[in-house]
Amino acid sequence: MDRRVRKTQAALYSALVALVVERGYDAISVQDIIEAADVGRTTFYAHFKSRDELLMFGFQQLRGELLALLDDPASKGNWGFIEPLLEHARRHFGLYRALLGGNGGRIAERAFQTIVEEMVARELAGTGHGRIAVAMLAGALVGAVRGWIEAPAGSVSVADVASTFRLIAGAQFRHVGP
Repeated sequence: MDRRVRKTQAALYSALVALVVERGYDAISVQDIIEAADVGRTTFYAHFKSRDELLMFGFQQLRGELLALLDDPASKGNWGFIEPLLEHARRHFGLYRALLGGNGGRIAERAFQTIVEEMVARELAGTGHGRIAVAMLAGALVGAVRGWIEAPAGSVSVADVASTFRLIAGAQFRHVGP
């Protein structure tokens, strides 16, 4: 991708993030984004069809980062994507709080849920655990992220959240009974 294209897309996404944190996703328009990014309307539409598409662009960036981690043999079988996901949430705390705390709209919640489900499904691939296990663990992780970002800042560490999730995931698959 051309450097100028990447730079413009980054500027538009940065403007979107800042506005979402400030006002909430549902309260911003394409006009607000182009004013904040200091680009023209034509430039915006040359890159994205809508603010929803711009939002999805950001989620696809996160998805790509997490998939790269899953492709690393060192992270296989140990839920290696959890810390990077939580670190991303910590670095973009205001954005996550706005998007997952009710002001992000349904599209943001669904996009995040889909990414987490894909990561969990890849982690469980070949274990014999199906769609229900994926849904349960992904739901638990999304709930943990939501609870974590709503907790007082610094009250729970990334390591604590990751450790607790691994404990839950391990208990989920422990065989009980005959």
